[in-house]
Amino acid sequence: MSYQYKAYVKKEDIKIQADLPNNLRYLLEVPLRNKSNRSVLVIMKNPSKADQYESDLTIDRVLKFCHSKQYSKVYIMNLYAYYSTDSNGIADLIKKNKETLAIGSRNDMLLREISQKVDDVIVAWGSNTFGCTDKYKKRIKQVTRIIRGKNLYYVESISKCR
Repeated sequence: MSYQYKAYVKKEDIKIQADLPNNLRYLLEVPLRNKSNRSVLVIMKNPSKADQYESDLTIDRVLKFCHSKQYSKVYIMNLYAYYSTDSNGIADLIKKNKETLAIGSRNDMLLREISQKVDDVIVAWGSNTFGCTDKYKKRIKQVTRIIRGKNLYYVESISKCR
């Protein structure tokens, strides 16, 4: 299914930082049509499909929520930068001892950089749906250390939002 960005998104100003040959999206920067100067970093598990031209269901839900909270800029990042619609793609890399490929070489540096310039951080990586429990918990601890000291909000599920 194809998703287009909604009218409250400044589509022409969306930016992406990616390493497409390696199937990685590090950052999706989405400006919203709100008058505030508030920005938020939303950290999820891994990118699915969205890029600067096309959204996906999860990104639509995140942007709708952020727009309702009057953020004017949303930075979307992930625990793992590897594009995988099915999170088993991440699990496969981890099981093959290629977790660093799943995370991406620039992910932590960008998480640190973006977290320092936003007003709030929303953690929305959900539960571990792909196994590899110890490595998943370790990754969460790594990212939690990076974002320490920020206004932090945890969203368990936005999939029920309409």
